Amino acid sequence: MKKRKLKGYVLSTIYLGILIVMVVSITFLSQSLLNSNINNDDYNYSTSVFESDEEKPTNLETTEKVEKTISLPYSSEKVTVAKNFYSQEDSVENQEKALIYYENTYMPNTGILYESDEKFDVMAILDGTVKEIKEDEILGNMLSVEHENNITTVYYALGEIKVNVGDTVSQNQIIATSGSSKLQTDKTETLLFEIYIDGVLKNPNTLFNKTISEITESP
Repeated sequence: MKKRKLKGYVLSTIYLGILIVMVVSITFLSQSLLNSNINNDDYNYSTSVFESDEEKPTNLETTEKVEKTISLPYSSEKVTVAKNFYSQEDSVENQEKALIYYENTYMPNTGILYESDEKFDVMAILDGTVKEIKEDEILGNMLSVEHENNITTVYYALGEIKVNVGDTVSQNQIIATSGSSKLQTDKTETLLFEIYIDGVLKNPNTLFNKTISEITESP
């Protein structure tokens, strides 16, 4: 019987077919393994770069609350001090300058008396609640604000009052305008400002630009 040999181009075709089958089989097997890993219930999702918002530390959790500092009761640069707070610890000269003259009588100043040639806005020095509004026979219109840590601020000699009793006010909010009183001053627009801590009068000049923690720890 006569044997037949396969021609060269037939063998090449067969080899090429086998190679194609092998490549397709390997590709299919790799894709199956990849899908199996992705769908595996034991996959550790905690290692994913897509962490949940709950797992990420936020700046809010690490940032400490910044305390506000006591601000001035006015913003106008034209306001000046007419009389400072009368302190028993001051020199005799400073004590004399802190005396208020009224009806042939000199009285110690219980706050700081501000004055200006022009009307100016009166502002809350801290967040608080309006406690009282009334008219004083000598000191004119009065307004008091209660703040945290038993701090109370009192404003006298006011003109127009822009808040009501019970209102919540924010630091630097305009609560009134300057006005007048029967106290002797060199200028027409005035403001007498007092600060109480635990019911005790304090020198406002020693408290401005300090935090609540700092002023409540002051002697």
